[in-house]
Amino acid sequence: MALEFTARAVIARNKRAFWTSLGTWLDVVIIGTLFVPTLIGNFTFLRILRALRMFRALKVLRELKKRGGFFAGHGELISSAVNLILFIFVTSALVYEFQVGRNEKITNIIDAVYFTVTTLTTTGFGDITLVGESGKLLSVIIMVIGISLFVKLAQAIFRPAKIHVECQQCGLSRHDPDAVHCKHCGAVVHIDTEGE
Repeated sequence: MALEFTARAVIARNKRAFWTSLGTWLDVVIIGTLFVPTLIGNFTFLRILRALRMFRALKVLRELKKRGGFFAGHGELISSAVNLILFIFVTSALVYEFQVGRNEKITNIIDAVYFTVTTLTTTGFGDITLVGESGKLLSVIIMVIGISLFVKLAQAIFRPAKIHVECQQCGLSRHDPDAVHCKHCGAVVHIDTEGE
């Protein structure tokens, strides 16, 4: 991680923007926690910051969608899946940090991931429950946000494929790939095709 951070610092076009970015300072803190835990005590709660670092995947995904091809055509599906996966990992890190040592049922990260997934899917076998008021609140947050992420992913999978072409009259941006007219206002929509 330190080598990757150093490489990004060296190749950054705008050094000032790089060093004033919140993401840069989060990376500095994360890398620092990897080097100095024996000197300053146990800062394992900073694993959550390490998990948040995975949100860079969303930036990479946006760049890939701009380049077209497979990622442009399936961008919404991939984005929904990545959001769900990131939510599972970040939430599992939170569950682990808040419950390990307090909850005899959560002894490792696998237990935290298991709890998160069973809560997200509303399966809730009941073999692991979070303890304390903070645990109950975290469970509620996981359920509320998780359901909306699952619904969004299911919509992206089962909804007919749409393409992003903005209607010049009404601004509707999602149309069927073979659309000639906007379904909202009836204006002619110019969709680029490959000549089929």
